[in-house]
Amino acid sequence: MVRDKAKMKGGRRVTLLRLVLVVPVFLLLCFAFTLPLSSFESSRPLGNGFPVRDPVIPLVGNAGESPVQALVGALRSATVAASAYRNVSFNDVDAETWRYYNPCKARAELGPRYARRPRANLVDPNPQWDLVLEEYAALHRTCMRTVGNITEYYLSGATTSSCKFLIMEIGGVGLGNKVAVMISAMLYAVLTQRVILVNGESLLPWTMCEPFLGSCWMLDQHFPLPGRHGWESTMLGRWAGWESPDWKSSRYFEKGVDARKAGRDAPSVSAVKVDHSDPEKTRFFCNTEQAFLTKATWLHFSGCLYFLPKLFAVPAFRPALEALFPDPSLTLTYLLRSLMLPRNDVWEQVKQHDQDLFADVDHRVGIQIRFLYGRKVYFKGASKRANDHVKQCVAENNILPKIELETKSSSVRPGQVTRVLVTSLHTALSEELLKMYENRRTATGETVKITQLTHRGQQGFSTDEDLKAMVEIMLLSLVDELLVTPLSTFGGLAQAYGAILPWFVEVKKDDVPCARAQTFDLCYQMAHSHYDCPHEPNIDRKLIQSVLPYMRRCLPIEESIGLQLVSSK
Repeated sequence: MVRDKAKMKGGRRVTLLRLVLVVPVFLLLCFAFTLPLSSFESSRPLGNGFPVRDPVIPLVGNAGESPVQALVGALRSATVAASAYRNVSFNDVDAETWRYYNPCKARAELGPRYARRPRANLVDPNPQWDLVLEEYAALHRTCMRTVGNITEYYLSGATTSSCKFLIMEIGGVGLGNKVAVMISAMLYAVLTQRVILVNGESLLPWTMCEPFLGSCWMLDQHFPLPGRHGWESTMLGRWAGWESPDWKSSRYFEKGVDARKAGRDAPSVSAVKVDHSDPEKTRFFCNTEQAFLTKATWLHFSGCLYFLPKLFAVPAFRPALEALFPDPSLTLTYLLRSLMLPRNDVWEQVKQHDQDLFADVDHRVGIQIRFLYGRKVYFKGASKRANDHVKQCVAENNILPKIELETKSSSVRPGQVTRVLVTSLHTALSEELLKMYENRRTATGETVKITQLTHRGQQGFSTDEDLKAMVEIMLLSLVDELLVTPLSTFGGLAQAYGAILPWFVEVKKDDVPCARAQTFDLCYQMAHSHYDCPHEPNIDRKLIQSVLPYMRRCLPIEESIGLQLVSSK
């Protein structure tokens, strides 16, 4: 009897404990689902919201004005408006002082190294892009000097400077992904006259030169990034879809656009966050949404997907982009060579390795192999496949000479020298190539030398890892022939910097050893091929490639899931 009573008391305690734990969660969920609809979802007219007239995108020029002139004019107008509140003059002495404290030798020295390659594609200067970039740098430094402390400016809610900002938050990915998404955001910032700032946790400011003359692109470390504070940052808040009182999601913003287009008022949104990852925010690439975004002072981008190609799909952006980059496949190349240059300490390592490896050789070959997460089970099969496919690819396409099997001697006939640079987390491929070519005569009499600088075993995300990665990316971009792993942004950046059409090495299947790339551009992975612009019936649901002939699906070896820019010729 006593034992039964004790058991009953114990049961009551467990029940009470369950109630204590479950009831608050239940009430929170009820609270989440009984909250009133956001004002964007309400049909009740609200004052002081989106403008009565639909906004317009500033870079759409006047009749008779070229698209580039319109963009330059929009940038200058934004700079003049920003400078109205403070004297922010910038003269030649200021420029020289800034360059002294922010040196970047690669800006002058990288181009000649590309030009020396006899087999490389020459990239002509682009004075129009240089002019646009010069005007954007003026806007960037004017706004940053006008607002002063960016965190205090944001927290004050001030809009007196007329400047608009794009906050780029990157973290937890490799250097290739960081640069790819950052360069996409930079082009967007130029097109929309927004001052772009990147978080220090991205580590990019420790790897790359300052890109904008007279200014600084690193975000203040105390800036309150969205999603790090408040209920909306909790697991429950994310599950319930709670919105931050300050930063509104793409979904919230789009509902506001829908309300306004339906004739209802909606409150203004001063800060919008857009995640450039999977699934894609398809309506971001529409004129209507872009026009309404011009009214938001603050934009926040996150994610790790390269999205530059689809900026060409935005009708308002297209004329300026086509005028600036007549060969769309070179867009990324121009941007990387002007905005993403290695800092001097990185550049000195690149030059030293370039001298040691390539100074006295006749032919330069780069091979970049990447395996999924470095997992042993995956690596075991993929490594052998990759090794076999690399050897087959270089032989079938005359990239490396064949071995004279009947002759094995330490003496090699004098002839041309080919240097092969292998970049991989593992040494399996370089060891295989060393066995193949070391102390063996080639059919052509060439000497083939194999080099691998690093083999870290697994990917890291530290500053040191990024610096080493940047050195290897730049070295790969200096070769004559390049073999890379499909969908790898590491190898993709090398092809874009160097304007090289690489060979993609098949590491997943046995059907083909390799396939030639169709462009210098990266693949925008997971991108939708159709417009999703409900307020633009002339293009809604249209196939983007039918509107832009220089936009194509990525190659089958890259899984065909995505879009990229190809030559318009």
